[in-house]
Amino acid sequence: MERRARQKRLIELVRALPAVQVQNRLMACTDRDIALSLAGTTSEEEASVLVHLARRKADRVREELALEERRRVDEKHIVYSLDLLIASLLGDRVMTGRRSYVRPRRPDRD
Repeated sequence: MERRARQKRLIELVRALPAVQVQNRLMACTDRDIALSLAGTTSEEEASVLVHLARRKADRVREELALEERRRVDEKHIVYSLDLLIASLLGDRVMTGRRSYVRPRRPDRD
């Protein structure tokens, strides 16, 4: 499944699952994973996810999104974050495993 298909699946899950479950699972996910998962989505799709977060966490995710727009993050990191969020929403526990730092791609090594 490609990135956009995963993003659509994430949005579908957020809209279909009980709001309390979505909020609890997303609040436990890292800001970076949420931001990477939302990179390239429409403002409506972004808002449909961020509405489930506490205001301060949503603000941090927006800040992280702004940073991600300037970085050249490899597609595999974005897909990994999407897979973590989807698994967290579907499972009975939050999926973790992300390193704190994601190395951006160098333009000369694309």
